[in-house]
Amino acid sequence: MRIVGGTHRGRVLNAPEGRDTRPTLDRVREALFSILSHASRWYEDDFNPLYDGVILDAFAGSGALGLEAVSRGADKAVFFDSDRKAVAIIEQNIDALRISDQARAQRADATKPPRANQPASMVFLDPPYGKDLIEPAITALAKAGWIDGNTLIVAERDPRDPEITLAGFDLCDSRKYGRCQIDIGRFAA
Repeated sequence: MRIVGGTHRGRVLNAPEGRDTRPTLDRVREALFSILSHASRWYEDDFNPLYDGVILDAFAGSGALGLEAVSRGADKAVFFDSDRKAVAIIEQNIDALRISDQARAQRADATKPPRANQPASMVFLDPPYGKDLIEPAITALAKAGWIDGNTLIVAERDPRDPEITLAGFDLCDSRKYGRCQIDIGRFAA
């Protein structure tokens, strides 16, 4: 697995071992970030959540999505994972890219997150498939202040998993890439 674009393009990332972590494929990340580079079309001004705020990579695993965002111009990224080994891998990746001033990893459950200092501009949700964690995570992150009406939510799920039907969730775009469904939207709690 590697960074596919931006200032750290081609840099190899470490990933936690085992079946519990399923990193987003390089080709899917490339397609996703092509879409996100034009995310300002979903806002009334020139705001682009990829470049204008803090990125939260929840269920981070290796941190590939948040690290890709920083490589492509995001100012800061925060990574949540409940697995101690995954957090250690993310910290190794942050150190290897020399971006510790822009990124921090913490052991946290996205369905029971710590309180935010400010809302994230973009939240990546890539929970384990088949566990129906996207809607509980959106609700919990909004309650903890990580998500507000301007936060762009990027959720990766198995296409066979339930669609996001949460009241207040406004779907902006949805794409299928093999066994991966990417839903992009905003949530007004």
